[in-house]
Amino acid sequence: MLTEYVNPTLIEVMTPHCVECRAMQPDLDAVADQHSGIVDLVVLDATKESSGVAALKVVGTPTLIAVKDGAELARFTGRRSRAELTELFAAVAGGDAGTISRTSRRDRMVWATAGASLTAVGLLTGLSWPLVILGAALIGLASLASVLR
Repeated sequence: MLTEYVNPTLIEVMTPHCVECRAMQPDLDAVADQHSGIVDLVVLDATKESSGVAALKVVGTPTLIAVKDGAELARFTGRRSRAELTELFAAVAGGDAGTISRTSRRDRMVWATAGASLTAVGLLTGLSWPLVILGAALIGLASLASVLR
């Protein structure tokens, strides 16, 4: 299915009932307009094009698939901010979407906050080491994801 996309293309797989899809759509449309003629945006509704979505092996929405010359460059699942979408479109135009972080800034913030909370609860409840270790692991994961991009 990807072989039909020769130009730099970003495929968005969404569903009408997906809250994250609807929330991201205005930003996605605005950034796509800025890159009109450079990067094509293809929107696939998973409820109407289930066979195409299945062929792409999409497991969640929203999913963004960066394609150039019929080959998948990168795949991202989850909502992205306007800044992240701008970065993604620029990378797809340059053919190097692999430089974009796989985890959103919001996801990393959630992981770090959850890790700090678990660590604090573990320390405040009389050194519950499993909570402290789990919290530290989440903080480390958030830090590592931001460094590795």
